Amino acid sequence: MDLHAFFKQAGVEEFTEVSLTDLMADDQTYVREFFPSASSAIIFGRPVPPGAYQLSPADQTREMLAIAEYLNDVAIRLAELLRADGIPAEHIPLYLPVRIDGGRVQGVVRLKHLAAAGGLGTIGRNTLLLHPIHGPRLLLSGVVTGKTGLIEKSDDNLPEDGGMEAPIPSALCRRCGACIRACPVGAIGPDGVDTFRCRTISPWVPGPVVPIATWLIGRRLLLRCLAPVAPWIARMATIRCSRCVTECPVFGGRGG
Repeated sequence: MDLHAFFKQAGVEEFTEVSLTDLMADDQTYVREFFPSASSAIIFGRPVPPGAYQLSPADQTREMLAIAEYLNDVAIRLAELLRADGIPAEHIPLYLPVRIDGGRVQGVVRLKHLAAAGGLGTIGRNTLLLHPIHGPRLLLSGVVTGKTGLIEKSDDNLPEDGGMEAPIPSALCRRCGACIRACPVGAIGPDGVDTFRCRTISPWVPGPVVPIATWLIGRRLLLRCLAPVAPWIARMATIRCSRCVTECPVFGGRGG
């Protein structure tokens, strides 16, 4: 299967493949818990246009959700095609499952960390993936597979045609603390982002409810029961604040 042709047809320019052996130990564990026969992950993304952050919260949410759901559909199609070729594969869900790790909410598979390991960018102080061209605006999806070497390297392809040909970029985060100062509720700290303090999440999970939400997230059976309603909740929710993105000095990529 020619994955370069697949992503070109899908209109996805940023993609990479990363072997599990190139991941940190924690991420190897997370990926294998999600898909026990995993050997590699294919991570890809599409940027949010800068102008989307100037829209009303409702319109911004709709635009981002449309991009995220499109990427999720691409992941589902890719997994189906790989399985048809006899390659074990599973797409990483857009909504749930999630886990609590070290008191922080994270995806079962940490897409940002896999993307960074594959050369699509580096993790910033705001905990977002910083891409050389798109800054912190790249939304991600992915597929975990039971085979490696699915994306062929080619000297003829430019870096933007796929992360596999691009060298791993130097750290883009300037460690300036702009994202920390910009957060109106102090959700970003030295240990990462306190998800339940974020202005986008806190209206849905008020402070007194956080212990209950944390307990629920720790119960996989309950998460599976909640999964069917997660898309509805996402469509009803509104992104109330994006200042950790817009105040980042590399919002527009390496050029600022």
